[in-house]
Amino acid sequence: MLLGSFPRFRTYSRVGTYGRVAGEALLLRTASGDDLQRFEEAVKARTGARFALCMPQARVGIYLAIKALIQPGRKVILSPYTIYDVVNMVICAGGVPLFADVDRETCNVDPRAVLDLLDGQTGAVFVTHLHGLAMDLEELAAACRARNVPLIEDAAQAFGARVRGRWAGTIGDAGIYSFGLYKNINAFYGGMVVTPRQDLRDRLAREMAQAPIQPLWPLLRKVGYGLFTEALTWPPVFRTTAFHVFRQAYLHDIEWLNRRVREENNPQAKQQLPAYYLRRMRPVQARLALQGLDRVEPDFQTRLGFARLYHQGLSDIGDLILPPFREDGSHVYIQYPAQCADRKALVKHMMRRGCDVAVQHMRNCADLDCFAAYRRECPNARDTARQVFILPTYAKYRQRDVERNIDAIRSFFKR
Repeated sequence: MLLGSFPRFRTYSRVGTYGRVAGEALLLRTASGDDLQRFEEAVKARTGARFALCMPQARVGIYLAIKALIQPGRKVILSPYTIYDVVNMVICAGGVPLFADVDRETCNVDPRAVLDLLDGQTGAVFVTHLHGLAMDLEELAAACRARNVPLIEDAAQAFGARVRGRWAGTIGDAGIYSFGLYKNINAFYGGMVVTPRQDLRDRLAREMAQAPIQPLWPLLRKVGYGLFTEALTWPPVFRTTAFHVFRQAYLHDIEWLNRRVREENNPQAKQQLPAYYLRRMRPVQARLALQGLDRVEPDFQTRLGFARLYHQGLSDIGDLILPPFREDGSHVYIQYPAQCADRKALVKHMMRRGCDVAVQHMRNCADLDCFAAYRRECPNARDTARQVFILPTYAKYRQRDVERNIDAIRSFFKR
């Protein structure tokens, strides 16, 4: 029997995480304590940010930051290669999305494309450090300052990345972090806004003070989903059972099952922020996040080692586009995004050889029908969305599986 590799994704949860949440829920302590403030202070100390404020989700932080920093109806320049709800946060905050094309190697927005779009109608520039590959924002930040245009950083996938000694998220007027289920700090839900601006911090604090606390049941449902995911991706179960189900679904195009493991299935436009988005984190979530802070650097070193192996093993294949390899701390490789024109054939080949890899289902939002009013020709983003597949780098992964992935890819191109 063919044994599958380790799974494409696993959470950064610790062994006792689920028991701790269950115990605190039973003792009615999930909403008690000053841990939100403790977590904010810890992040400030680590990142050098002047202010930090916990958010229920990263996307809510995006919404609040844009709403506070722009006049309604102004353009917000951003990458189209993102989750569709990020675009919704711009719209809900009163902005008009203006898509700038991306850089193929990093999958991030191309700073030159942004500079070409800056004009008197620009309300803000919104950049994303995607896949943990932080952008060098020195030139773009200087241009924004010269025009008095706020710069907002989506560092949801880049907590711990540093560019020229500064943490991603602390370079612009606001930075947003995420502590969701698959992030390198896992609080199941949750995010944070960091900013050097007192006025922005005060406005966001007033908004959050008026919001009700996150209901316990949705949090427990998310924790339950996390526990189910942990069981399903536990290597003895995954390699002998779950992998073979996912493998057959992908090899035979069983769409109803493929949809279960694929995000971004039904993109829809929003005009108003859903009421249930605007909630305050529970202190128990901050306690979980605080536990993860000390693992940020060791986990990064593990991922960097995996990225080095992928780079060394695949960089001579001309038909692949790989991310740049950086050892200066700017690229923390939360995921390793590679690109292949015949992505589907390559992934099927890898699945047949026992490798579990993910097709990146992030869309080119500039082409989505739900955002037709903001449609713009972004050919790099279109090709990127069609070609990216994700090679695993999470800290629980194994070097032997990285090598197995490399061998499978090389065998595909030798056919």
